[in-house]
Amino acid sequence: MFRAPVNGATTKGSNYPRSELRELTNAGTPAGWSADDGTHWMEATAAFTAVPRGKPDVVVAQVHDAHDDVSVFRLEGSRLYVTRGNDSHYQLVDADYRLGTVFDAGFLVTRNLLGAYYGRRLVAVIPGSFTGAYFKAGAYTQANCSNSPCTSDNYGETTIFALRTGHQ
Repeated sequence: MFRAPVNGATTKGSNYPRSELRELTNAGTPAGWSADDGTHWMEATAAFTAVPRGKPDVVVAQVHDAHDDVSVFRLEGSRLYVTRGNDSHYQLVDADYRLGTVFDAGFLVTRNLLGAYYGRRLVAVIPGSFTGAYFKAGAYTQANCSNSPCTSDNYGETTIFALRTGHQ
């Protein structure tokens, strides 16, 4: 279970709190791979279990490159999207998501294409060349004290039941 309160700490370059896992190499160093070299995937079985009051937006899984997120699974209230860079509404994948509903989601990156999967079906294809890439999963609350009630009992929360990454 991952929880990030609206009044939680942020990291450099972000205005929002998070509680996440970041992909590492087998040697324990930060991963950094390229979209044009090999095949890379992440599979997750997860559920959104709480959204913050005020701005009910939470991210559960993402592909990040050396500079910014490439694509994420982002819940906004009851609408679940796959994003593309700064386009937070690139592809609607569930128009009526209910908190606690367990789902499978994943990313497959190969030959400068990123495929996003929801419920084991391809829901978006995003072309693009990027480097320094890695996967992240957890709760990345898209609210803070400037747009939501600023208390520790106001949070985004996810549960991840299974998570797997791989590279070939």
